[in-house]
Amino acid sequence: MDISALEDIGLTKGQIKVYLSLLELGSSKAGVIIEKSGLQSSVVHNCLHSLLDRGLLSYVKKGKIRVYMASDPKHIIDFIDDKKKNFEKILPQLLVKRKLSDEKNEAEVYEGSKGVMVMLLETIEDAEKGDEWLFFAGDIEPYNKEIQDFFKRFDPKRKGKGMLIRGIAPLRLEHLFEDRVRKGFMEMKYNTTPSPPKMSVCNDKVAFFTWGEKPLGYLIHSKQLAEKYKEFFESVWRSI
Repeated sequence: MDISALEDIGLTKGQIKVYLSLLELGSSKAGVIIEKSGLQSSVVHNCLHSLLDRGLLSYVKKGKIRVYMASDPKHIIDFIDDKKKNFEKILPQLLVKRKLSDEKNEAEVYEGSKGVMVMLLETIEDAEKGDEWLFFAGDIEPYNKEIQDFFKRFDPKRKGKGMLIRGIAPLRLEHLFEDRVRKGFMEMKYNTTPSPPKMSVCNDKVAFFTWGEKPLGYLIHSKQLAEKYKEFFESVWRSI
């Protein structure tokens, strides 16, 4: 079972093991949970307390013994919604602090697949209807489900802004884009000559990135550099 979604909402591996063990057991004493989860006694008790605080467990007392029960998994949605609401309360303050900052980063580095995904979202943060998102596609790994799932979410965001998408990719990658091209979401051209590294340009933002074993991204804020890469993209586009 893929537990990454549970880790993403802030649960530790120990808490996840305890919660899943209780889902399977139905209800149980701490000793049985320890045996089922394979975790140390102290770890299980700490996890039980933290899961109780999050509202993901409940218990009844039978004499002096607590019998624990996992809350309905549907309640995790409520837990996520509460976290979202709490964040939304402070979001205006965070945005004000960002605007008050006199220092604007000219270049930013993003590490890991999630970091690269955040960087790509940043490239369209200020985009408006009619803005272009130009890109060169390199050796995309079609077997990487996380990356493909991200672009399924990223595409509607760009479409929702009314952006115009054009890309250039190696001919061998045509199958990765044909569905979106057929639906009129983007325009693509393909070449058989070496292409630049994976990169995108949108307004005054230029992003370079690689997925691979250690995903890494560089986001550069430069109107001058963005214009140069747009000119380069157009020259390659016309030559194909």
